[in-house]
Amino acid sequence: MEWLELIEERHTTFAWDEDRIPKKELIVEALQEVYTNIPSKNLCFPYQVRLYRHNDEAKRKKLMEICHRNLSLSVEDDPGNPQVLAPWLLLFNSRYCGDLGIRFDPNCPRGTLDGLGAGKNRTESAQGFGQKQTERIEIGIFSAFIMLALANRGIQSGMCQNICNNYAQVERLFPISHDEKALELVFCIGVGYEKDKTVQHEYFDPRINKMKKIPYITDNVDDVYGRPKFEDIIITEHE
Repeated sequence: MEWLELIEERHTTFAWDEDRIPKKELIVEALQEVYTNIPSKNLCFPYQVRLYRHNDEAKRKKLMEICHRNLSLSVEDDPGNPQVLAPWLLLFNSRYCGDLGIRFDPNCPRGTLDGLGAGKNRTESAQGFGQKQTERIEIGIFSAFIMLALANRGIQSGMCQNICNNYAQVERLFPISHDEKALELVFCIGVGYEKDKTVQHEYFDPRINKMKKIPYITDNVDDVYGRPKFEDIIITEHE
């Protein structure tokens, strides 16, 4: 695709085509493409991206319960986050890379970061020295790249940060503590083929065993949230 066509093609998806499931090989191909070409500070990659085939009904229900969209609404009235009902999930977690951080600078304080070891969480004292900030920045970069790489293959995505409602429960569903490099979970993206983005489809909400409308029509996102003015976000007046 041409660049403008590609960035216009990418959008958050709520309604998944259950009759068409992307092949794992196609998603892995996109992941490899991004991994090979994405920037990472000193090639440390302070994060991991985990691909799951999301077809376990018990896990789908529990993840939807965790990712309650609007905490001021009951489960009956909550629109939900059907992004996490996608046939595939990408889960992002922080990755210990302090050992790599001292390859060229033995005195770099990042090399003392703790958290290495199965199931061991970082202490508050280990949040400094830039790694926490770098992780979040690089996860954001990877997210943008992979969403575009997938869109270039006709596959859509749906971001969801609401796993933050209960990271511990999410890790019980998708364990990472067996990996000595894995640190805390951060972010989730649903992956699959979409239904018509101009229609407010219904989806089956496993929390209440009923059909429910998706939160909003994807094409109407500006009307739903209201986009800030360009001048409030992009500042060009400085010389």
